[in-house]
Amino acid sequence: MNNIKILDCTLRDGGYINNWNFKKNNIEFILKHLVLSGADYVECGFLKEKEYDINKTFFNNTEQLSRLLPEEQNNTKFTLMINYGEVPIENIPDSNNNIFLRVVFKKNYKDEAVKYCEQLIKKGYNVFVNPMNTISYSSKELLDLIEQVNKIKPFGFTIVDTNGSMKKRDLLSLLYLIDDNLDSKISLAFHSHNNLQLSFSNAQVLMEQPLKRTIIIDSTVFGMGRGAGNLCTELLMQYINDNFDGKYNLIHILKIVDEQINKIFAVTPWGYSVPYYLAATNLCHPNYARFLIEKQTVPIELINNILKQIPYEKKNAFDPEFITELYNSNVEHYVNDEKDVQKLSELLKNKTILVLAPGKNLIKQQDKVNDFIRKNNPFIISLNFESELYKSDLIFITNLKRFQELGKVATPCVITSNIPYSVDYKLNYSSYKENSLDNVAIVLLKFLISINISKIYIAGLDGYNNDLSENYVNNDLLVIVPSEHVEFKNNEIKKELDHLREKIQITFITDSYYTEEKSNDQTKDFCIV
Repeated sequence: MNNIKILDCTLRDGGYINNWNFKKNNIEFILKHLVLSGADYVECGFLKEKEYDINKTFFNNTEQLSRLLPEEQNNTKFTLMINYGEVPIENIPDSNNNIFLRVVFKKNYKDEAVKYCEQLIKKGYNVFVNPMNTISYSSKELLDLIEQVNKIKPFGFTIVDTNGSMKKRDLLSLLYLIDDNLDSKISLAFHSHNNLQLSFSNAQVLMEQPLKRTIIIDSTVFGMGRGAGNLCTELLMQYINDNFDGKYNLIHILKIVDEQINKIFAVTPWGYSVPYYLAATNLCHPNYARFLIEKQTVPIELINNILKQIPYEKKNAFDPEFITELYNSNVEHYVNDEKDVQKLSELLKNKTILVLAPGKNLIKQQDKVNDFIRKNNPFIISLNFESELYKSDLIFITNLKRFQELGKVATPCVITSNIPYSVDYKLNYSSYKENSLDNVAIVLLKFLISINISKIYIAGLDGYNNDLSENYVNNDLLVIVPSEHVEFKNNEIKKELDHLREKIQITFITDSYYTEEKSNDQTKDFCIV
């Protein structure tokens, strides 16, 4: 069946993983081997109005891309994507090469976007019309869009599964309506995300339909893409070779995986996860799930509840301010903590306070900790965990997930008001939490400063670590910190600790990234709560 084509968009959609910073030589390598594999279309990045960097897959014009293309292009065609509204039509010159343009747009801009596509066609470009989250269109809205599209006769029209939420029945419902009404000369493309692990099966469903028009299926090498990733180019090529007499040469895709993509995956992995599954089932943008995952403070059922609260008009485009407010409204519950603050103030007054965080150095440097305890007989406060090595006098907890994991303990506990339970002491969360920083050590320090504690000692507050096996005193405490966030989080916490040192003396008993002599640009393998 020669009407099925592949459009590889590794350099465009895959770029969300590495901020499109592929490096010039790697871009040329990927383009060369995609051509040699027989890929029908290659989407090379975005057309954007921003300073051109030859190492990134953002382009100001099609000529910049042309200079990177391999000399031997065989039958492969090349595309760039435009986010509607980012590049004024008057800034796009008439086409003088064969580079295609794909215009992606939100539903509320569909009328203007189609007119924009029409102007691009008049400038000589082959154009794809890509309505984001196509499943969100009612039948009437979709028919109206198709009517407009038929009038301008673009090269292609794309079903876009923005949230990775499309199932077989959804795809077929859209497909029948579109195929029956779309001009038969217009190609039909399909772009999916793999949140529900259905990208490949949905593509198979599409290929099995007896359509007479050209079908173009989007994919990326090794499924490279944010969150759960995309349909894998290598799987799609193999399937077409096996079932539709395809002639794709997969060894070149595997070379790209082996020599380029594996290195990126090792630093910033992508793939299926329960929170991204929840994003898809709640029909919302995957970045909402990512935001909540990275908080690492709430259990999965609360993530699901928060995603369910996102209103329809906010679901399809990520709004960081909105989700921050929604998150805070779910986890911050005001309590009058005046009496508990007074009790804790009396309890800690004139005490030598040792704070235990669950970093690996609590084990590795146990001799230092034991020596300090023997000499000073301190009041010990554990952070979000109960130590098996040392008897704590108090456990300080700001994380609902950690609280639920802890279970019943005999040691007195202090919790913050984002945790909907009753224990020995409860503090108002918003009084001590920095809006941009959910960190139990910072919250405790702010509380101690508020009750006039002037000096503390800390052990086990090591710093975030790329090597997950080195993070915690036991693996039950393990959480995944995206590698691209390790240095940022370490520096943010160190910055806050440096600020707090103006009000409280902090002495580290064990090695830590956060000691005063560490420079902000220094990266070591450390971990924290």
